[in-house]
Amino acid sequence: MKANKTILAAVVAIMALSGCALFNAKGPANATAKTADGPLVIAHRGSRGEYDDNALGGFKLCLDKGIRGFETDIRFTKDHKLVIMHDPRVNRTTDGKGIVEEMTLDELRACRLQACSEPVPALEDVLSVFAGRKDVFVELEMKAYPSGFYTPEVLEEYCRELDAMAKKFMAEGTYAFTCFDTNTLATMRRVAPKAHTGFITDKGLDAKFINIAKSLGCCSIAANGHASPKEWVAKAHEEGLSVCLWMCQNKADWDEYKAKGADRATSDYPILLTGAIEGRRKKVVAMDLDATLCQHRSPIPEKNLAALKKLDAKYKCVMIGAGNAPRIYKQMGNYPIDIVGNYGMQVAEGANGEFRIVKALTNEVDRAFFREKTDMLRAKYGYTEYEGEPLEFHASGMVTFGLLGTAPSAEHKVAFDPDRKKRRAMYKEVCDIFKDFSVYIGGSTSFDFAGKEYNKYDATLAWAKDHGYEEKDVIFIGDDFADGGGDSHVRIKGMDHIVITDYKNFANAVSVLLK
Repeated sequence: MKANKTILAAVVAIMALSGCALFNAKGPANATAKTADGPLVIAHRGSRGEYDDNALGGFKLCLDKGIRGFETDIRFTKDHKLVIMHDPRVNRTTDGKGIVEEMTLDELRACRLQACSEPVPALEDVLSVFAGRKDVFVELEMKAYPSGFYTPEVLEEYCRELDAMAKKFMAEGTYAFTCFDTNTLATMRRVAPKAHTGFITDKGLDAKFINIAKSLGCCSIAANGHASPKEWVAKAHEEGLSVCLWMCQNKADWDEYKAKGADRATSDYPILLTGAIEGRRKKVVAMDLDATLCQHRSPIPEKNLAALKKLDAKYKCVMIGAGNAPRIYKQMGNYPIDIVGNYGMQVAEGANGEFRIVKALTNEVDRAFFREKTDMLRAKYGYTEYEGEPLEFHASGMVTFGLLGTAPSAEHKVAFDPDRKKRRAMYKEVCDIFKDFSVYIGGSTSFDFAGKEYNKYDATLAWAKDHGYEEKDVIFIGDDFADGGGDSHVRIKGMDHIVITDYKNFANAVSVLLK
């Protein structure tokens, strides 16, 4: 212990001489927030796994939940504005298409993030969340890699603007500029000699990367956590570098990084991870089926089924669906699980090979009203030709308005509106017309209507209360949290959740709950 204190004192002295703040196991040196005794949890891209990729709401949510470490990505727009975006293209994370550096800030703001429907944020939007706070640490990752766009002159302008923006909002010692690219780091060092910078590598720590970080005047280094031996973390500390290890997706990872002496640990699931570290274990896993566990109306793949069984062995699991419970039960291969269908209008139990409905509401709706208003919408938006019936009236009182009718071909359905832009263009007007109903952008071609009180948040909470659980005990897993999505009320009303962007990644995404 005495030796460790001596080493720590030496690290503090070295970093003080180099002008770097010490970011230790309890967070920023000037932090007032209390955190667990171990690596400071860093919310990767503002909690991309629990909210959305670099969304303003994700940063705010994490801050409200007690997270004090953050990471985000900054690019320049065509009109030289600082914007938050990880990828060079907006295609993966938004409903838009294009290269960030070939779009203006206004064009980027018109793009909506896939999981939360928020506009792409400018850097100042995110930094304003942390304005003046001394209890946070934010890693500002520079994505300005040398290219045809980032000429030396543009790169220097980018660094100057970024440094000025950070100084405008952030307290001294609460942020650092990080990057994989040595040229970008060197440019920032030249533009802002006193700036705290950090070198990132996707490989394990070794002498090479430590020497690169030192030669660039960096204060920190971030590296592949599992590939970084404990002795090299200690060596980095001896060289005056604080160490961030990534990725850290569950408590087992965090325990490993703590044992290695890491100062920070980057996670896609910072809220859940912090809860696990502090012993606040979830008890209920509520989840969606289609596009979360499997392809639409298809069996659950074996890998995901195995993950579901592991979850079921550790938690009480319940399926929360938009469809009816018998259909969900059949699609799941008669898997023994409680099912809440039709957004809460139906509840069923499956156990020991038996399936029984315990709640099934039936409601009548004004069919003439629905026909009149949807005919008007068809005429206005050009969907007057359809296959099958124009509307489907369910016994529960749900109504489905398929823009292509009730019986389009599978090929036609898949190709119709994959990014939901056609239906999102209508969504506000549909909500205004059917203001007494919950309106969902359902399936691949339709809108679903349910009673105002029927949604997955209230359905999950009602089931939980009936079984003796509170909201804090529940984690919801889904894929459709954007405005109008079937899972949107879960996000809007603030229930803890995990975002699934591709059902093939379900098993990996839920590992945070299994270790």
